[in-house]
Amino acid sequence: MRKIVDDAFVIFGMMFLICIVLSYFVPVGNVLYNGRAYLLVLFLAIIVGRYARFRIKSKSN
Repeated sequence: MRKIVDDAFVIFGMMFLICIVLSYFVPVGNVLYNGRAYLLVLFLAIIVGRYARFRIKSKSN
């Protein structure tokens, strides 16, 4: 489970860096306001999806 959460934080960090870079070209308020719910849902989906895949894979072995 720890590796799954670590991977999710890595992907979340990448999305955060993309938002920072994008803020140089677009007003940051609009980008973060429109994207914050998407980022939170993506973060939770990554954790739940990878955990479920891990559990299914471990049951088949």
